[in-house]
Amino acid sequence: MGLLAATLWAQPPVPIPPTGPGPVGPEGFAPRTKRQIRHQAWRDTFIGRPADFIEPPLGSYVQGNFSLMRAKADPHRFTLYRSDFLDGTDRLSPIGAGRFNLMAARLSGWLGPVVIEWSPDEPGLAESRRAAVVAALQGAGLPVIPERVVIGPSVYPGGLGEDAVNYHNIMISRDQRAPTSFTTSPTSTSGFGMSGGGSQ
Repeated sequence: MGLLAATLWAQPPVPIPPTGPGPVGPEGFAPRTKRQIRHQAWRDTFIGRPADFIEPPLGSYVQGNFSLMRAKADPHRFTLYRSDFLDGTDRLSPIGAGRFNLMAARLSGWLGPVVIEWSPDEPGLAESRRAAVVAALQGAGLPVIPERVVIGPSVYPGGLGEDAVNYHNIMISRDQRAPTSFTTSPTSTSGFGMSGGGSQ
């Protein structure tokens, strides 16, 4: 029964064109020797033809998922946000300096732009920050042309205000229900792991 099912699900054989010159037979292909036919039958049975494989190789879906996540994270990695600078200045904050160092180390493998988040409420501030970042990158010996560092909006604008209110209310209601929904933590005993248990 299993052999019958395997035969029913098998793909129909596809003729393979010859690789060398020779007389053309009635099917349009050069006739093959018995040895070539046996070798082809063995190969099709035990190895298969890569052109007939429908599924991609093992791990290709996982690799594709990781590649997509990396591609979506790259614009964030090469963006300096307003929070990465000290308020009203073009100097990097401690967190911004760490992000800048990581960005500079990864810059050789990134073909896109370096984005400085704009500040529409403070005209001229984004331009001075851009000039400071270009000077710092070139001062570190990185071959960065000034046109590669651009000013633009954040690729992650954040949540909306009304969503924040809903999240806050949900968090408060969960905190209020917690004492009635969950038991209190058990008291730790000094005899944990010892035979005979511990004190109650």
